[in-house]
Amino acid sequence: MQVGVILPNFSRPADPRTLAEIAQAADELGFDSVWTTDHLMVPRGMEEPYGHIYELLMTLAYLAPLTTRVRLGTSVLVLPPRNPVVIAKEVATLDALSGGRVILGLGAGWLEREFEFLGSDFSNRGERFDEYIAAMIELWSSDDPRFEGRHVRFSDGLFSPKPVQLGGPPIWLGGSSPRALRRAAAVAEAWHPVGSNLEQYRDGLAHIRELAGDRSVAGSLRTRVTPDRTLPETRTANGQVLTVFDGDPEHIVDQIKAFQTVGLEHLVAHFGDNTGESILADMRRFAQEIRPALA
Repeated sequence: MQVGVILPNFSRPADPRTLAEIAQAADELGFDSVWTTDHLMVPRGMEEPYGHIYELLMTLAYLAPLTTRVRLGTSVLVLPPRNPVVIAKEVATLDALSGGRVILGLGAGWLEREFEFLGSDFSNRGERFDEYIAAMIELWSSDDPRFEGRHVRFSDGLFSPKPVQLGGPPIWLGGSSPRALRRAAAVAEAWHPVGSNLEQYRDGLAHIRELAGDRSVAGSLRTRVTPDRTLPETRTANGQVLTVFDGDPEHIVDQIKAFQTVGLEHLVAHFGDNTGESILADMRRFAQEIRPALA
């Protein structure tokens, strides 16, 4: 199983030194990937955890030359309020400069006020999301990119460099709505929900794979992992209780193995208690005591 590390590009630990230290530790400890989180401008009242946040693609560009092996992922970039041609260019550049290490996690977004700050229509974000993904794939894969949609159009233009990864980096899609599951089945290399419980994860991934037919869609999960500590209950904006992997290492191994039996292949772990020191300590504990038991 692949294991990635959520980087603290947001909240109190977010500073260049801590980001570099954690990314380099992930490289050295044998983790497979590092991941940034996305927000651009949130309303007052959300000072924690997203009032202070480094932009996710620029953060990965900063860390790319400081690491040698780990994949560079976004968990997840909210695409609908952005210009897809600009994002396609930024992602292609990052993939080219990093030697093909990008994983592009994408989401439709949930914070309506942030869309307003960006001058973007929240109500039609799903429609634009589908169109923008198709437009970016066209830019990455075609020598003569052409696209005619309701929200984006281009032709007779030059788009270079292409990503190192043929056709563009793998797209991992977040979200658990029926439309998100259909979208993942149609275009994603992996499904990447946050904190789904075991039943939701099993049913969601099975439905995606049924819809995908001959397409292979991997199972990923982003969640908190805290060895030897028990976390308080946390809920999403829509009230869903988030699954966490906590307690003693043996219990965490059992939790992860239960998800593996229903299709989990990539764990993207949010370590620590909101300090750089606790993140590093949990990473080392996981690498030394938990991951060997998952082999």
